[in-house]
Amino acid sequence: MSHSTYLSKRKLYFLIVISISVLFSGCRQEDPTYLRSINEWHKARINFLKSEEGYVNLAGLYWLEEGENTFGADSSNQIIFPEKAAPHFGTFVLNKGTVKLINSSSILVEDKLVKDTVLVYNDTTDLTMRYKSLQWYIIKRGDDIGIRLRDFDNPILLSFDSIDYYPTDQKWKLDATWKAYQEPKNVDFQNMLGMTINYTIYGAFHFTIDGQEYTLEPLGEPEPEGYFVMFYDKTSSHTTYGSGRYIYVPEPDESGHTILDFNKAYNPPCAFTEFATCLFPHKENRLPIYVNAGEKFSGH
Repeated sequence: MSHSTYLSKRKLYFLIVISISVLFSGCRQEDPTYLRSINEWHKARINFLKSEEGYVNLAGLYWLEEGENTFGADSSNQIIFPEKAAPHFGTFVLNKGTVKLINSSSILVEDKLVKDTVLVYNDTTDLTMRYKSLQWYIIKRGDDIGIRLRDFDNPILLSFDSIDYYPTDQKWKLDATWKAYQEPKNVDFQNMLGMTINYTIYGAFHFTIDGQEYTLEPLGEPEPEGYFVMFYDKTSSHTTYGSGRYIYVPEPDESGHTILDFNKAYNPPCAFTEFATCLFPHKENRLPIYVNAGEKFSGH
């Protein structure tokens, strides 16, 4: 073998070794403990959505008019419940934000049979009503007051067992910094029904992706799960839900540091039912990038 041939082969060998090294250096090894935690989070999402407090069992959404509102399965009612309801349940009386039930059927109020008129909703009262597999309660959205109906025998509960989502990638688990505004601002948000609801925004989370800084503003004060954030990104209406996605961000520590994990970005309730009243993200929370993490949407 000539000296030049030997050098050429040696050069080729080193090029192959370098190429392989570069290839494998780009394949980041995911932390198995973290992967398990995200898998458990996805399982918990399914369990919640199918639970009594979840959204898969929703069967109706009805808005009350001021004054008397008759309800039941019969078509003569002002509010028509599904066929499995009694023909005539009674009447809801809405009076300036207070709702009373005039019960004319076998409705359980907080699991007790009530035959008289009972206050079911005001600023300090919120009672649950039930008939066989149906359960309902009063909700308030802005100035509007309505009935949210659940059916614990909803056939969808039997078939719903999964949500599409991106493969877990730790690159989307980001360090974030909370920066409070000197003056909180009030922002009007639109919901799926065209209602306008005002929330206070106290600051924003700052984070970096591929060297570029972005911000997201949460709504109001932190909840037990953390700060509630809604956002759009370039996957919205393509591989993810068109009206944006939601995410909870843990409360920051004393230095303002927290973790923003897009692998836990999830679909709003309206992705699973027509009987939800989801809010839309505001313009400040439109990310001009593809967030290829969290839950996808292909129709349910």
